[in-house]
Amino acid sequence: MAAKEREDSVFVGLDVGSSKSICVVAAPGREPGRYRLLGFGSRRSEGVRQGVVNDVEAAVGTIRDTIREAQFTSGIPISGVWAAIGGRVLQSRNCAGVAVLRGQEVTREDVFQAEANAREHALREAEGRTLIKLIPQGYRCGDVIAPRNPVGLTGQRLEALVHAIYGSTTNAQNMKRCVERAGPDLLNYEPHVWAAAQAVLTDAERVCGACVVDIGAETTSMSVFAEGVITFTDVRPWGADLFTRDLSVVLGIDLDAAEDLKTHRGAADLKDISADEVVQIESRTSATRFCSRDLLAKTLQSRAKELFGICRRVLAAAGILESVKIVVLTGGGSRLAGIDRVAAEVFGRRVRIGRPMLFEGDTPLLESTDATVAAGLVRCADEDALAGGEAKAAAAHMPGFVRRLRTVFLGDY
Repeated sequence: MAAKEREDSVFVGLDVGSSKSICVVAAPGREPGRYRLLGFGSRRSEGVRQGVVNDVEAAVGTIRDTIREAQFTSGIPISGVWAAIGGRVLQSRNCAGVAVLRGQEVTREDVFQAEANAREHALREAEGRTLIKLIPQGYRCGDVIAPRNPVGLTGQRLEALVHAIYGSTTNAQNMKRCVERAGPDLLNYEPHVWAAAQAVLTDAERVCGACVVDIGAETTSMSVFAEGVITFTDVRPWGADLFTRDLSVVLGIDLDAAEDLKTHRGAADLKDISADEVVQIESRTSATRFCSRDLLAKTLQSRAKELFGICRRVLAAAGILESVKIVVLTGGGSRLAGIDRVAAEVFGRRVRIGRPMLFEGDTPLLESTDATVAAGLVRCADEDALAGGEAKAAAAHMPGFVRRLRTVFLGDY
């Protein structure tokens, strides 16, 4: 993409979650990998549960309202978007494809053959699911790991290493219809676990070993990076709504009151709570009353420890816990005060809150942990545009692999 052409580009990321739908409109900034925020839309989400569409009409209305707000704030007509696909149905595998060299030097044709075999391996591992994204992890030739270009190396065989992410064809098709019925074209999509990581991780964290824990309303996803590549993804069917439900049951209040209490007075760490501190409870189903803030914090802390304990066991069972040196919490659930300190205690690792790091200037979006997926989609769209020429040239040789499985959203399956 020419420099002038890139300057005039506008990228739109759309994340339709279980509790909130967010649309980000941005343009390339002055520095590579940085963007100018042009517009932003946010609406309470309807028609989606645990990241899966279960009411098309409600989901279409949510998407339409979100995009209209983004158009209004940006002043730019939105004709196409990059969307996120996620939910409890996402799973992953690390796969490899082999090209036999017999002691010869690696050629470009060997690379294409290994990549094609890696894709076939990933498809065999699908087990009835749909392969929605292949993420290159590099190449292995003997004892040598080549992150990008193995041409010229010598060995007995070449392996192309990929991380395969699988999802539901039905959910993808439903989301595609919802987006297109709302107005814009669906240009492409990314798994939400991948998009979130693009917005919050530094290059150093990707190399040293990081786990991104995205706490949504009804799902919690994890993605692990080491040596600069993604090695693991996982999605669990529970999220921040569990905190709200716990408060509702313990305090005997409706869910709206519990959510308001969690958001404005909730905390997961008892260190900042004084023993005699009280909070006022306003509920539609009962009279105004008061409760100890200590009880509120203990309830939230208990659920947070359980949530992070499950995440830790998942990483340990996958054999990758030791590669994680830092945990980055993001998503709407990470806004709970003190939740990072609870996570640090459970994981035994350094923990920080991950906010979108991609935008120039002073914008509230820099503090919005629930906007990380939409912000990451902007970067994904930009990187795809920058790689367009190279990808098109490579596709002439091996279209199935290099086009990155243009996704079930676009009908390429």
